[in-house]
Amino acid sequence: MKNLTFILLISLLTFSATYAQEEDNSEYRYWCFVLGVNHGFSAPENTNQTMMIHSPKGDMYKAKASGFSYVPGYQVGALYNFDLKNNKTGVVAGVEFVNYGFATKYETVDNKLYDVKQTFRATAVSVPLLFKFGTSDIYRDMKYFTIGARANYNISVMQGQKAGWESQKYGVKLTGDQINSISVAGVLGFNIGMFSCNANYMFMNFVNDGNAEFEGIKGGLYIYTSLNIPLCRWLSVHNWQAEKIRRKLHGSTY
Repeated sequence: MKNLTFILLISLLTFSATYAQEEDNSEYRYWCFVLGVNHGFSAPENTNQTMMIHSPKGDMYKAKASGFSYVPGYQVGALYNFDLKNNKTGVVAGVEFVNYGFATKYETVDNKLYDVKQTFRATAVSVPLLFKFGTSDIYRDMKYFTIGARANYNISVMQGQKAGWESQKYGVKLTGDQINSISVAGVLGFNIGMFSCNANYMFMNFVNDGNAEFEGIKGGLYIYTSLNIPLCRWLSVHNWQAEKIRRKLHGSTY
């Protein structure tokens, strides 16, 4: 919570500073405030991965991982945009506070009477570095594609488990030797106005799959959908309320 508060404070200070300055080339360098959700789609790396399930009657059943699983998360942060003066390319870098995860569902092999869903959720500080490009003026239209990478510093990871016959969910925090502090993903996406969508493919897992308990688990694909608010003159040109704030901070009527 402290990390989230710090990022929000920095973003608000950046908003004030950006609107207070008036430079001829300020449109080529501006901050964006990011608020969004991410969608984690994952499957076990080894589709034959198995585990033993305790049934409600106490019997033991062999279970196998089945299909894709979905885990939602969120992200909030600030991104710095440096647009080149050709108006068609640029670079984006910043910091975000991210909560994301993946899951694996296990079903009993012989009769499929019982199932258990195992979830891993990480809290991380994320640093994206993206190259952006478009066919028209990317500052004026705010329409462009992005490609690059995202590095996550994983602060903590929670493991959750819920059996199909129980209403309560079991959860525990993983220890340091069970998680990878750094995880890296490739990024490919697009931005239209104040909406952005990025596909992030995790090259390495945030759970230490060298541990026999987590063998075969893989992070998979994460789709980030965000409200991406540019803190520059573009926003005030397209929104009168934002323009009034800019004029008040700048101390002018134009």
